[in-house]
Amino acid sequence: MSQVARKERSDKGSIRINARDFRCLSWLLEMGSAYEVDLAIVLDPARLASPSAARAVVRRWQQADLVQAEGLFANRGRIVRLTDDGACLVGEVDHSAAGPLTAAVHAAEVARTRLLLEHRPPGIPVVGWVGARRWRDEHERAVRTGAHVPDGVARLADGSCAAVQVERVNHGISAAIGVAGDLLRRFPHVVYAVPAMNDGVSAVIESAVAAAARQIRSAGADPGTALVISIPDRLHGALDDAPDGGWSAPGRRMARPCR
Repeated sequence: MSQVARKERSDKGSIRINARDFRCLSWLLEMGSAYEVDLAIVLDPARLASPSAARAVVRRWQQADLVQAEGLFANRGRIVRLTDDGACLVGEVDHSAAGPLTAAVHAAEVARTRLLLEHRPPGIPVVGWVGARRWRDEHERAVRTGAHVPDGVARLADGSCAAVQVERVNHGISAAIGVAGDLLRRFPHVVYAVPAMNDGVSAVIESAVAAAARQIRSAGADPGTALVISIPDRLHGALDDAPDGGWSAPGRRMARPCR
């Protein structure tokens, strides 16, 4: 059966895109996807915009065929990602929106973690972000030799950086120790983020980080500092809570550069 061509919307082309839209759509391209309610913070970093305002903006983007929005988790809301037209608008010509929704969920959790770290930093302000794709491109040689690619790298105000790893599934303690060991050797700081609804994973990660740090010290080296945080079900409101505890690692006195 021949594939039916998609009918073009009658209102496509009548939607005007402003500078705020362009900035937020570019951010969405960098992150891959995001929860609809979280886009209120991207649209207005001062957090004056409401989730309902973000939904109205997303509807306007949908009318222009720039994004698609899909629901999966009742407590998380819809996941928004760019269509091919949306990616082309912000400068990405080699783009495919036809990825699995499960991958978009992971990317949305990474995006929420980034917002959490930027707006409620654990002791050291976050001043920049490097996504997984860009980090992989910039460290191609290390990746070829087996380096683990983090979900993101946060640039910190003291000149150091933190690898960010979102863990939604328990892959087993052995695999977790391997990843933790690699990250703690190469980065001065490591942030593990676990969605609140997957809280049972946190205990496995904490055990893996402790075991990896012991292995590194037994080899005569200093591990990076580590932090395990919970990704809240709702980001609005959580940003006003007291921040999590800061980086922790016995005997660490100064940050080392990123590698």
